[in-house]
Amino acid sequence: METPRSASRSPARSSGTAPITWFEIGVLVACGITIVALLLPLVEVARESSRRKTCERNLVRIGQALQGHESTHRSLPSSHTTDTKTQKTEHGVAYPDPSRNGANGWAWGTILLPMLDQAALYDSINLSRPCWDPSLAVQTGTEVPIFLCPSASGGNTGFEVQMAGPDKSHGMPIKLSNGNPVRFGHSHYAVNVGTVAPWDRSSRDSFDFTTPEIINLPKSSKRAFIDGPFYPNSKVTFKSITDGIAQTIFVGEHSSIVSHKTWVGVVPTSMSIPRLDIRPWKSEARGGSSLVAVHSGPNPRKPTLAAVYAPNNPVGHTDSMWSEHGSGGLCLLGDGSVKFYSAYIHPETWVALSTCAGGEDVK
Repeated sequence: METPRSASRSPARSSGTAPITWFEIGVLVACGITIVALLLPLVEVARESSRRKTCERNLVRIGQALQGHESTHRSLPSSHTTDTKTQKTEHGVAYPDPSRNGANGWAWGTILLPMLDQAALYDSINLSRPCWDPSLAVQTGTEVPIFLCPSASGGNTGFEVQMAGPDKSHGMPIKLSNGNPVRFGHSHYAVNVGTVAPWDRSSRDSFDFTTPEIINLPKSSKRAFIDGPFYPNSKVTFKSITDGIAQTIFVGEHSSIVSHKTWVGVVPTSMSIPRLDIRPWKSEARGGSSLVAVHSGPNPRKPTLAAVYAPNNPVGHTDSMWSEHGSGGLCLLGDGSVKFYSAYIHPETWVALSTCAGGEDVK
């Protein structure tokens, strides 16, 4: 009797269907890869939209804190505080430096901590001590989420504060007397000092930043005032912003892929160093107060619109605004609103938005 052969037949043959070939499997895999490739950009767009909204919320809250400070103290906080006259050395750091950065160096971000749900951190900081005091290293190295933009790359967990190296493009760590470097928490936001950079002033003109700097040009001289809402030791009021707070930029973005910024303060001899480890930026190190602030230009020594630095200038200036939200960046205006400004904004408009009392009509 012949043995039944049904047990040896494949399921495909017994059901009357042809087996799937390797070619068909390959087509299915290719289709799957294509679908994923098409969906990934959409997923990334959705993620960036979420990150950008978080960044906007951060700036809105910072704006509320600035308004609260002005209401309580009758002025905005300064970009950072500095004793421009006292000569001393503390913890291995001599001050003031040539830009008159001295004790105690605390910046606007530190001053706003109580209004940003960081009262415990603020209360643990002794503002009568220098911001580089090693006994405060835990506090000054703290990661504060509201100062971090989710889209910014290049670092968000703190960095070693540096001085400029011999080539003015690379940095060297500032070492304290205990041998340790100074390490500060990151900020992806910086206050606006206006067109003129206070860190470019001569030492002679840096004792009092409210006075004009005398700049000698080839055939003349001019008086250059700091014209933004923040600068070292400033006490700018809303009333003094005659252009209107709704037409004046207070805070802008600065990604760590260009240079490090901090919420903490300014250490004498420190500099804002270009991140040449990430990109071949053409900018140089800038003065220490640009660790907490940025400016728009033009440089009064080169008063042309070509020297205006709109957001995301391809040179990658360490003392101007830079965002990773595309071709432009988010800015906080004095009235608390947040707007996106293109990298291709007209230079005159950008200058008008950066000044407090220029008399321009940005509309």
